[in-house]
Amino acid sequence: MRFLSTWITLLAFLSMVACKDSKNTPAAAANTLTVMAGSELKDIEPLLPAITKATGIQLQLQYTGTLEAVEKLQSGQQTDLAWLSSNKYAMLIPAAKTRILASERTMLTPVVLGLKESKANELAWNNNPKVSWKEIAEAAKKGKFTFGMTSPSSSNTGFSGLLGLAAALSGQGDALEEKDIDAKSLSSFFQAQRLTAGSSGWLAEAFLREQDKVDGIINYASTLQTLNRNPSLKEKLILIYPQDGIVTADYPLMLINPAKRASYDKLISYLRGTEFQQAMYDSTLRRPVNPDVVATDVPKQALVELSFPAKLSVVDAILTAFDNHLRLPTDSSFVLDTSGSMQGDRIRDLKAAMHGLSGSDTSISGRFARFRNRERIIILPFNGVVETPASFDMGNQEKENQSTLTALNARIQELRAKGGTAIFSATQHAYTDALARKRADPGRFYSIIVMTDGLNNNGMDYQQFAQWYKSLPEEEKGIKIFTVLFGEAAPEELKNLADLSGGRMFDSRKTSLQSIFKEIRGYQ
Repeated sequence: MRFLSTWITLLAFLSMVACKDSKNTPAAAANTLTVMAGSELKDIEPLLPAITKATGIQLQLQYTGTLEAVEKLQSGQQTDLAWLSSNKYAMLIPAAKTRILASERTMLTPVVLGLKESKANELAWNNNPKVSWKEIAEAAKKGKFTFGMTSPSSSNTGFSGLLGLAAALSGQGDALEEKDIDAKSLSSFFQAQRLTAGSSGWLAEAFLREQDKVDGIINYASTLQTLNRNPSLKEKLILIYPQDGIVTADYPLMLINPAKRASYDKLISYLRGTEFQQAMYDSTLRRPVNPDVVATDVPKQALVELSFPAKLSVVDAILTAFDNHLRLPTDSSFVLDTSGSMQGDRIRDLKAAMHGLSGSDTSISGRFARFRNRERIIILPFNGVVETPASFDMGNQEKENQSTLTALNARIQELRAKGGTAIFSATQHAYTDALARKRADPGRFYSIIVMTDGLNNNGMDYQQFAQWYKSLPEEEKGIKIFTVLFGEAAPEELKNLADLSGGRMFDSRKTSLQSIFKEIRGYQ
């Protein structure tokens, strides 16, 4: 009997082990789906446990920008699902379109103009359902308000705002054609832009920091409504829904991996059901696609949805025109670490990233991250000392810019790794020079990119730089510093440096330096 009892106990133990290990079996893994997701879907993360509990499916969201996601789909990168703000651009790329096996929209939010209540009252736009994009463009042209908007080539909100404006100004009811783009009127509108960003979330945060300097922003209605709930917002934003048309993000969940069809169908059933739709609306303020869930903040007037361009060439033409002719020109300072620790692969990666911005990167995201017409580019290398900066001015035409890019690439190729690391002295030098240029030429977006792979060991330290920066007059603190964490650099100091100026830190330890440099371009 003792033997039988021992044997039963052993069988029970083995059964427990088997049950525990079964969590790691292929069957369990089949319930985990990888999702190529838009960065704004980070606000869905609190709802993921409920999705898993209801469906048994665990979602692994891997965040990316819209153009980058399309690029990944086009190249065949493996993923089970894609969940972006829109799939319209992807459907214009044959190699990406063929990989989308099914698509169902999951939530809605239009891209609109949010304007401070006092400014909306001044312009007689508060509670006025007849405001048009043409009227908005005319007011911007006359300097009656200022605004912020994301980069159209980096963020769906920026592209949707640009498309809405371009379509409305063209006077065409059908999908926009290249010949319909009214460059003169569009250029006048963007003279009123004071904030730019690579993502809708970061733009909202930047507006909150600089709300005394800017009258409004173009963003998702849900993001603007969330801002209105923020106690740090000094003045309520009035949402303007132009009567001549808007673009709505519908967040389609797309099936990419055919082997996951059953899980996809089960997931869609839950995501479009009342439980998720209500929780989603309550937490994000995006509108439900389920008619049984009521959204209380939908405008009373009927919204006109603008047609998306039917040709890829039209989309490319709009984006290219914006970067090279419509937007305010940029002044971009690249403060580049050439210390001894950059020797070998690191200096090669840095050169490759800079050459990519000069035109060697022919990918979709690479084409729209290149140095732009009318851009002023400053290259400031540093090691233990700050080297002499080199300035390169881009003209209005592609042909005349080739010699400029050739000279820029030659300067990059000359970079050599040696010596110590004077991060903050170099940053101060770049900032001081940028301030002088801004005083002489205020009609640009100014930014500074600081890339380093090591610890500061020469020149001023962070505390000295911070003290110097804080001593500047308030009107001279508007130049944003974007830092790139590389190698053994100190994360806390680089984040503090970026935060001090209202910029952002990017971590290239998790992705390639070339990808980081392309992402930063959306913020310049």
